[in-house]
Amino acid sequence: MNAREAARDALLAAAEQLLNGDVPGPMTGLRLAVVAGVKRHRLTHDNPDIAKSFQDRARQLNRHKPEVERLQDELAKRKARNTALFTENQELKDRVEAYATRIDELVTERALLLEALEGASNVASIRAGIL
Repeated sequence: MNAREAARDALLAAAEQLLNGDVPGPMTGLRLAVVAGVKRHRLTHDNPDIAKSFQDRARQLNRHKPEVERLQDELAKRKARNTALFTENQELKDRVEAYATRIDELVTERALLLEALEGASNVASIRAGIL
């Protein structure tokens, strides 16, 4: 086995170790070369197919990292909570508007009743007795 084949085998083994999580650290081309124990140009110039394959698989894994999934779950929960709060806020606004409308109707009705009572001859005004 010549040096080129040995470097290729080392790179493939190191790629599997990194991608499986057996070796800690970032999943970068430089890290791959370090774990394989070869110079970086062996990866980038002599074995670009391994470099590309490793980078593609690492990108796929990075999309599904637990931190990313946790943040995506948190975002989904917050969006759901925001939607629920918005709906509740709208319901409360509608309820306040209904109460305001009803209070206005009651104030108007009260004013009409007071006018009717003041005009009636057989009803004594309570206001007159207080003053």
